[in-house]
Formats: sequence, structure tokens, C-alpha cells
Amino acid sequence: MGMAERICFLGRGGVGKSVIVSNISASLAKMGYGVLQIGNDISLNSTMLLRDDENITPVLEEFRNKYHIQVEDYLVKGSSGVYCLELGSIEPGVGCLARGINLVDEMMEQQGMLEKYHINYVLYDIVGDIPCTGYILPIREGIMSQCIIITDGNYSALCTTNSILAGVVRIDKENQKLVRLLINQADKYPTKSLITSYAEATNLTILGYLNHYMQIEISTLSEKTVIEDCPDCIAAKEFEKLSHSVIHICKPKCPKPFDRDELLKWQKKWKLDQLEQKSGIIQPGNI
Repeated sequence: MGMAERICFLGRGGVGKSVIVSNISASLAKMGYGVLQIGNDISLNSTMLLRDDENITPVLEEFRNKYHIQVEDYLVKGSSGVYCLELGSIEPGVGCLARGINLVDEMMEQQGMLEKYHINYVLYDIVGDIPCTGYILPIREGIMSQCIIITDGNYSALCTTNSILAGVVRIDKENQKLVRLLINQADKYPTKSLITSYAEATNLTILGYLNHYMQIEISTLSEKTVIEDCPDCIAAKEFEKLSHSVIHICKPKCPKPFDRDELLKWQKKWKLDQLEQKSGIIQPGNI
């Protein structure tokens, strides 16, 4: 395994994961690091904000057709300085998309690509709401040095977070992997207090909070990161702070995900908080 640090970003679809990962990648590149972002969404959208509208050929589809490829032939480097790689799709009903991460990583190692391009950090933007064995495999196989779960205040996102955490804990029995939580839309009530309470209850380290900023939406619609599009705005500064936190390695904790009964109990609390927010009436269970 090369010296580049692999960081795995996981979370439910729709929580803004790819936008966040792309801005962190751009920020790390701005700091002078060699950065490679790898997406495994069949839509090839993971690296969209980093490619300057340049087309990208998915590696796994090419590998399936040719069997012998040079991974560097499929790299795209945008003006942000981030190298981009998209895994692409598989044939429906055949194979496991997540296992492609292992395959591509092996090829990068064998071909010396990370050393050739002086890559310090590889950021994997991993899609998937249900953490099956294939999605957890890169962590189990030792490819990832740390795992960052991205969530927001939606209960379904929290359920996915808990499922991912359970999968990671199950295969990392010695707690050698650093697992942290990044909370998006943290300023939307009651997201910050709710997810912070969950993190405390499960002994999960919080990497940081990211509030909603209109500039992020504007830059994303322009297919740019805020790091490039508006480098002096508050949102860009927040991403820079997050990027420093990402590469600052702290001692791993021993997180303990909720079991089913605990999660159902948490669901009731979440519903009470949402009911209060929408009705303006404090519920008896929250007094």
C-alpha cells in the first residue's frame, strides 16, 4: 500500500456528500497537497464540480471491455488541481460495483500511479444507502485509513448513518479505523442538537458542522466548487476549516451504534422535535 492516505466518505444519497467531498478536495489541493478524488456513482457526478465540464471515461467500464488498462489514462485534472477518477457502472445484475474500489486501488498500486502524480490524499466518494459487504470491503481490506460519515437532520439519513457505523464497527473489531461524523445543514433546527446527541450516545466523534450557505448552491449550479468560484466567501472558509480537520488525525474512539430498539426510541424523539418545529407546540414527551 502506498504512502497516500485513503479517506472514505459515506452517507445516504441526497445529503450533499459529493458537493462536500469535492470542496474538501479542492481545498486540500489549494493547500498544496496532491489530491485524487474517486467517485463510484453510475451518474459520474462525484467529480463534476472539479472537471471544468470535461468529459470523463469510467474506469470499470473500460476495464470490462479491455481487461488490460492503465488507470492514469482515465485521469482528469481540472483547474482546481484535483485529479479525478470515476469508476462508472457495471452491467445490471452482474458483479458488485463497490468491489471495483479494491480492483482500481490494486491497479493504481501496481502501476505506481499515486507516486508518479505525487498524490498525498485519495478521497473516495462512495455511494450507497445500504452498507452491504461490498461497500464495507475497502475498510475491511485496509484500503481506507479513516471513514467520514456525512449526514443531515433527516431521520432516514440518521438510519443510514447508524447502519454504516454498525458495518464499520463489525469489521473493525480492534477499533483501528478513525470514524467521524460530518453534519450537513447543521443550522436547520433541530439538526445540530439532534445529531450531536446521537453522536454522544454512540460515542462517535464529530468532525464538524456545515451550515447551509446559498453560495454553495449557486456554485454547485455553476458546476464549480466554492473554493474556486468564491474563495473569500464564508462557505469557502468553512470548507477550509473542515479540510484541516479531515487531515488532522485524532485517536480513534470505540463507537457503539444503536440497536433496533434504541433506534426506534430515537425515532420517537425525532418525530417529537419535528412536530414541535412545525406546530409550535411543545410536546409532553419533550418537557
